[in-house]
Amino acid sequence: MLIEYGNTTVKPNWELNEEAPAGYSRIYYVVSGDVTYASAEERRALKPGCLYVLPSTEPYRVRRNPALNFVCTYLHVVFSQYRVSGLIELEVPPGSCLSQMILTVQKAISEMRIELLEQLAEAIALFLRGNERFVQNSRMLTQVQQYIVGHISEEITIEQLSLLFNYHPNYFIRLFRRETGYTPYQYIIQQRMQYAVTQLNVGMPNDAVCYACGYTDSSTFTRAFRKYYGVAPQKYRKGFRKP
Repeated sequence: MLIEYGNTTVKPNWELNEEAPAGYSRIYYVVSGDVTYASAEERRALKPGCLYVLPSTEPYRVRRNPALNFVCTYLHVVFSQYRVSGLIELEVPPGSCLSQMILTVQKAISEMRIELLEQLAEAIALFLRGNERFVQNSRMLTQVQQYIVGHISEEITIEQLSLLFNYHPNYFIRLFRRETGYTPYQYIIQQRMQYAVTQLNVGMPNDAVCYACGYTDSSTFTRAFRKYYGVAPQKYRKGFRKP
């Protein structure tokens, strides 16, 4: 699922501080800049001319040197059936198949070819297969995701999810957190917020997005959205994008 995208020069005060797993992967093709990624396990400079896939299941920080322009192409993606457990770096040799794909991604963004862009985002998974940090989801996580997506506009409880596998709710919570790094409740919120952004991006009215995501009133939805993204849905709709 494609959540966000852009070709951009990032603002000087930009930074990321994901204190909890994001539940989706940020993909950056770095054109220029001095940018550093850090997690509990590693610290690495993001080199211009390389493609980076940031983790969906662990906290991390990204800082930039404000004295140098950080120019990038970015995608925010939930890979179907896969998750990313750590930073992945891909070299992009000039003239390679990957370099041609990145050029196509950049062109699709500039022409707002969103359906094509969604397919290209999923196609990036083909370049990641075999990397130890690109992890195939278990049957449990796949079924949970399918259930939530299929019932996104309804109330979803931990009891309902645990019954899918005949687990006690407490055991299900421990098992789910062991695999993903977050609780089932956090995962439900992630799925609702990610779905909300996809609907805002195609022009669905705020109230309709609220009910489509399973919230019964707009104020509760707005609070949840602001807590997750840092801005209200109305401001997001007016052009807020955070690479």
